[in-house]
Amino acid sequence: LALAADGPVPVRGDPALLHQLFDNLLGNAIRYHRPGGRVDVELAAEAGRATVRVRDDGPGIPASHLPRIFERFYRVDKGRSREAGGAGLGLAIAKWIADAHGASIDVASEEGRGTTFTVRLPVEPAPAEGE
Repeated sequence: LALAADGPVPVRGDPALLHQLFDNLLGNAIRYHRPGGRVDVELAAEAGRATVRVRDDGPGIPASHLPRIFERFYRVDKGRSREAGGAGLGLAIAKWIADAHGASIDVASEEGRGTTFTVRLPVEPAPAEGE
């Protein structure tokens, strides 16, 4: 696991929900990266947003599945049992949390090369001078 950050980027939001969002993305990246591979997490301030990228080097997601990846109960690998692979709710919940925070969440993936999830959250306004 590698972490890169420009420094702290304060955001306004529910800590428990944001924890759940990033726990889901990191859990998926760790679960699906290739053995001996890596998971990268990057935080940067970009255009008034806190941008977090979670990237793995796993098998990737076929392009035909990408439009539905945030749907409830949608699973790319239908052959996995619910016990081993969850119920297909994690990314739908992550999307709901992002939406509730005025954020966006996007996915880019290439089969055989890995997947990157990008979350863009509004930054916390800087306190007025003298506060």
